[in-house]
Amino acid sequence: MILPITLFVLYSAAAWLMLRSVSAPRLAPFAWATAGGALFAHSDAIVRLMRTVGPFSIGLLEAISLLAWTLAVLGCLIAIERQYRVLGAVLLGSATVGATATGSGQRYHVDNVPAWELSAHILLSMAAAALLFAAAVTALMIFLLDRRLRAKRIVDLPRVLPPMDVLEKVMFRLIGAGFALLTLALFTGFVFVTNLFEQHLVHKTVLSLTAWALFAILLVGRMRYGWRGRFAVHFTLWGFGVLALAYFGSKFVLEEVFGRHWG
Repeated sequence: MILPITLFVLYSAAAWLMLRSVSAPRLAPFAWATAGGALFAHSDAIVRLMRTVGPFSIGLLEAISLLAWTLAVLGCLIAIERQYRVLGAVLLGSATVGATATGSGQRYHVDNVPAWELSAHILLSMAAAALLFAAAVTALMIFLLDRRLRAKRIVDLPRVLPPMDVLEKVMFRLIGAGFALLTLALFTGFVFVTNLFEQHLVHKTVLSLTAWALFAILLVGRMRYGWRGRFAVHFTLWGFGVLALAYFGSKFVLEEVFGRHWG
């Protein structure tokens, strides 16, 4: 219990300090130091897990913890540029929730799957999910700004948020990078799939491909027809929602309801 509580406190403090550093630059060193401490402790826990267990397939709670670590790394990278620091703070705040699952999940040994294939699939999946989660968060920020502008509440707009056009560019960059990693994750996943029904991967595969198709359509629409605004925001949120169901939703049903597991 000590590690999850420690990570919760460190990530919460890092998120708050990172957000405050936008208007109070003197707090930036403390924000980076706290975020670094949280990432070091979280990384050490994940490395020790891998060294202890060896080749393994993670359960739901450990998948959430790994996603939280990926979000924290991405949040720190985004926060390097001060104009995007709010988004970085939000991602660190999101990592706060997932980090509480660290060390409490169940490891599943997988003897018939080569370690490199499963490891590549897991890492690519988490990286893709983190990037697309960040895109969904950015979409929510755009939605917030758009609503306030339409309501002519310009004075009430948070001054720490970047302009809408900047956020929109960031959103599509995140979607592009996340889509590329999602494509690789699906490819590595198909490498060790021998029987979709026997391995209980039908729902996960169908939902993952649906999410992939949604993001592909959105990117093509952006390039060819200049899709943007509310339509692009809703498309992004739908795409990430389907992706979350594909991995975490199917994992929950498979492990908690049916007591089965794969990948």
